[in-house]
Amino acid sequence: MPRYDIHVQALPVQEQRDTFKFMSFGFSPSVGIKGFQMLLNQWVKCLLTPRNSDPTDLSYGTDFTKIIGSTLPLADARDVSGIAIDECNDQIFKIQQADSTLTASERLANAEIVDFQTDPTAPGFSVYVEIKNQARERLVLNLPASALTE
Repeated sequence: MPRYDIHVQALPVQEQRDTFKFMSFGFSPSVGIKGFQMLLNQWVKCLLTPRNSDPTDLSYGTDFTKIIGSTLPLADARDVSGIAIDECNDQIFKIQQADSTLTASERLANAEIVDFQTDPTAPGFSVYVEIKNQARERLVLNLPASALTE
């Protein structure tokens, strides 16, 4: 029996600014997904889940969301983002290792920062992450500009 995940999608930029949300189920009713989109959803969910917030697994998630609104210098934001991405990759590999039903398009090959742009006037930054699966598909994901406090 095929396994599906629930689809989430990025909101339009203006709606992100108005609501301070950037992901949504987006469809009514929810749509079951598989393949590369399933992997993307799984990866983004892990990256954006604050560590210690999942009562069933306190080690799940990363500290990436702690950057937003922090006093972290922009010079250090890339390093902290890279660490969070590496931790997310490790967790996804571990989760997927235990699941023999996943296809090559649903299995993570790698995710890494391909571009990092700072905006000292905001202050903030944008992180561009390339996510690759084992079927050799890839997508560059632009995480919304993350604001830091001065």
